[in-house]
Amino acid sequence: MHPDWISRRFTRLVELSGLPPVRLHDLRHLAATLSLLAGTDIKVVQEKLGHSSRQITSDTYTSLLPEMTRAEAESVMAVVPRDVPFEVRTALEIPETAWQGDIGIFFTHGARQLGDTWAVGAQTQPDSDLLGMTELAGRGQEDAANASVKWIRDHCTANGLELVRVENFNDRYPEEQRTDFSLTHFTIARSKAPRVDGWALPQGLPPTAGRSARRASSGRRKAA
Repeated sequence: MHPDWISRRFTRLVELSGLPPVRLHDLRHLAATLSLLAGTDIKVVQEKLGHSSRQITSDTYTSLLPEMTRAEAESVMAVVPRDVPFEVRTALEIPETAWQGDIGIFFTHGARQLGDTWAVGAQTQPDSDLLGMTELAGRGQEDAANASVKWIRDHCTANGLELVRVENFNDRYPEEQRTDFSLTHFTIARSKAPRVDGWALPQGLPPTAGRSARRASSGRRKAA
């Protein structure tokens, strides 16, 4: 089919649909944007679009998505060590209700007390019982969030759990409340990947190309 016919046909279909006008090429941008927003690796999107480099994809699309910029910044923040001293008032205990299979999800909610003292409690829901509590002297909600990350990471290390994801929800508070409250979302896992040395080659696999080539070479040498 001739490309111009496809473009004209698409334009007509858009008119008949009553939707806002959009070019056929715009669907390409929309697909790429939604893929990135859904968390698809940018390398996969690059190959789908046929871009010659990841940089072209990044320059074209990521600047359009503030959600991606924020998520990336929060991911980096979560792995950067922050030395915010805190004291555990109640040891963290994660109940079975917080787990969905091998994935556990809960929040740490911080609130400013007197002066610069912050109390941070872990909960599965806003109205649920505390799973544990810490206290710290911090300069603001970011210190409370960083202390929460350190608290949960230490707990995971001590109990053989994996800290999968950290999301900072501080910006979800109204501007006038951000100096007094902090909210951080955690996703952890209690299943570990098996050790490599525990695996053995399954029986009945077809020979690999390398083994076939070696056998053929060996057969030729014997024939010679």
